[in-house]
Amino acid sequence: MGAGAAKSREDEFDEEFGLQDDIFPWFQIIQWSAEDAQSNAVFRWDLPSIQCAADRLTQDHESFLVQCPEDLPGSCGFSLGEDKAFGEWAAALLEWSPTLRQVRYRLVPGRLKEETFWNRYFAGLRQAVRAEVFRDEHVGPNGTSQADPDGL
Repeated sequence: MGAGAAKSREDEFDEEFGLQDDIFPWFQIIQWSAEDAQSNAVFRWDLPSIQCAADRLTQDHESFLVQCPEDLPGSCGFSLGEDKAFGEWAAALLEWSPTLRQVRYRLVPGRLKEETFWNRYFAGLRQAVRAEVFRDEHVGPNGTSQADPDGL
């Protein structure tokens, strides 16, 4: 009886306050994308803008190949294994985006291995998220933020 009551209060709390897990995996992806940003970087984000940027990566398979040409840096420790979050994020993103599902279906395994597809997708997604989150800064080619010398 006590455990059931605690569970329902927990559910009400989540619905009432809209905790970060309600937007899984976006909150986690945004945090991951910004974790090596400069300490003085301004961190602002708008979820619909970030999702639009993510959607642009997979408008079609050619868009993906152009916008996601490289793997993540080795320091990101990319793996689809259970010891990393990337596999869970990939599954959630496939549910979220019909175009991502179509692009993956078209490219894997004919042109890319599964691991390569996701590695490149997360590299492109990381760069797209950083561009949205750090609008007042330039995002370098390796996805790191760099202060805009002109202040633009």
